[in-house]
Amino acid sequence: MGLATASLLLPVFFARDFLGIDPRTPLIRVFTSSLYWAWALLGLTVFSGVVFHYLSAKWIRLAWGQEATVFWRKVTDQFIDRALDISFWVTVFAFIAGLILILVFFSTVASIVPRG
Repeated sequence: MGLATASLLLPVFFARDFLGIDPRTPLIRVFTSSLYWAWALLGLTVFSGVVFHYLSAKWIRLAWGQEATVFWRKVTDQFIDRALDISFWVTVFAFIAGLILILVFFSTVASIVPRG
């Protein structure tokens, strides 16, 4: 989750340094749809990571033989296991896809942005 949060800000802070964008050029003119999709996927990564941590706490309650609820509804071991698997893989794939789209942004924008 920490890497995904840092990756959300990566293009904003490094666009001018790595791409050599003129300081007078607004970054919104440089950002492409691949970057916005990357931000959406990295946001999904953070959200699904939070869900994974929340469900992990519920799994621990069940492992100790206590009752666990998700949104005031009693849950079973099978539900928690399946939800943990889903949230984990959503986190992994969304993070990888988000990083790939950031790389696509840097590689495509670097060739079309006028240098200042």
